[in-house]
Amino acid sequence: MKKGPLVLLSLLLILLLAGGALTVVLHRQAAERTALEKQAALSEAIAAFPLPAAADAATEAGQVLRDAWQRVCRPEPVGEALVRGDEAEQRFRLTTLDEEALAAALPSSLEATQRELVAAADRKSDVYDGEGKLHAGLLEAAFPGLLRALLESGDHERITEETLRLRWQDGVWRRENETELQDALAGALSDPDALAEKLLAEAAAGLDYLPLHYTIDETALAGPVPDSTAYGETGDPAVIEALLQRPEAQRLIGGQELVWNAALTLFPGSQLRWYLDETILVLVWQEEEAEAVGTFSEVFIADGSQLRRKISADRIHDLHFETASAFARQTNAVLAFGGDMYYHGRMCGVGVYQRELFRFEPDSCDTCFISSQGDLLFRYRGELSSEEEAQRFIEENDVLFSLVFGPVLIDGGQDVTPDYYAWGQINEGYARAALGQMGPRHYLTMNINCGSGRYYHYATLRQAADAMLRRGCEKAYALDGGQTAVTILGGQLINPVQFGEERAVSDILYFATAVPDDDDSGSIPKADKTP
Repeated sequence: MKKGPLVLLSLLLILLLAGGALTVVLHRQAAERTALEKQAALSEAIAAFPLPAAADAATEAGQVLRDAWQRVCRPEPVGEALVRGDEAEQRFRLTTLDEEALAAALPSSLEATQRELVAAADRKSDVYDGEGKLHAGLLEAAFPGLLRALLESGDHERITEETLRLRWQDGVWRRENETELQDALAGALSDPDALAEKLLAEAAAGLDYLPLHYTIDETALAGPVPDSTAYGETGDPAVIEALLQRPEAQRLIGGQELVWNAALTLFPGSQLRWYLDETILVLVWQEEEAEAVGTFSEVFIADGSQLRRKISADRIHDLHFETASAFARQTNAVLAFGGDMYYHGRMCGVGVYQRELFRFEPDSCDTCFISSQGDLLFRYRGELSSEEEAQRFIEENDVLFSLVFGPVLIDGGQDVTPDYYAWGQINEGYARAALGQMGPRHYLTMNINCGSGRYYHYATLRQAADAMLRRGCEKAYALDGGQTAVTILGGQLINPVQFGEERAVSDILYFATAVPDDDDSGSIPKADKTP
């Protein structure tokens, strides 16, 4: 064969091979361009992931939640996308408002708001309805500010990771589960008003009733009028046990141990008596004591101002005497008992009335000072050396008034009863009276009076002191005995009286309710006053 055709054939073959190679190169270049374009489009599709639209809010609390959500809501890609042909996956870190954390933090904040509302109120009806629930309008008005402060002060973000799935279709990457991720970002903020209402309702449901803290003006000449339906009497200790489980009783007791208990042997024919409202719990009972009639009153008060003193005509040295029962009615006393000495003008002890020192005879008797906190503070005869020292003691201890009879029977839980004392014929038989303190705003009063028949006996001071010691008094002070030794509950004389009738006296001690007269909401609960 001639060389010409072979050369031509070779050239043709070379051209065909070169053309095929060129086509492969062009196809490869086109594929690479397509892959780059898809990658760029994928990046754009991921970067363009849209936030869910912020829902409208009609309430202020809903607006607070919506604004907070807009501040924190963000989707962030994590790592590189995983591409499999025309399908891709991209992990996203989704940051949104943590509704559960917010719900968990709200109750304590709402309780603080409740305390502020109660502290600012003058009466229960200002803040509570008849069922003891905070007025809804008060909570709704306070809630937006509370919510805003809570969101600004703490971290309430929730972070989760979700996978966005994409598919290459018609030259674009389509986000297949975009709605799912947006719903995860939006959460309950798709309806911020409904979320705000739900959060408030759940937090408010956990609020316990918080009583108002009432104080009686120290210059008031009488306490508020007691609730007549808050008194009761029974012969069944189980009724008292049920009474003591009421929320208002439990708040007053505050975990302290009671003197009264269901196992006490009551004096034959006697009744258990009580008074209970939100500011005072009084239990009165009688036992055989020193072969006579022992009348005991256990008292819990919410504020020290509820332990008060009444003197005749409300003036020092006034001689217009009346019975303790009459004074009790004048002062609206829940519980009243005989005072320090039937004639308060006797030159005895360190006399204080309405914070003023009016008598200084420190060597004649032990003095019991009553502070604004309702604490019994003792100074023994001869312990204060000058009026200046007494005045400092009064100011430093916030003393409101003093009692001058004595002696001190128990101090710091220790028996300090003397063998000799100038007042009260301590070693002879008389009706006896004492005031004891068990703990903070927790008291025990005692009278020992002669009864009839085999109970016709009187007691020495030693026997009176032993009675208070056995009942666990931390402090105890002897008051005037004899005909002055009386216990009056709700204006009713409870105990038998020496010589058969009350003595006209110049003063009483009494416990008052602190619930104001104009508080028409009563104690909570009000529906049932019987245990």
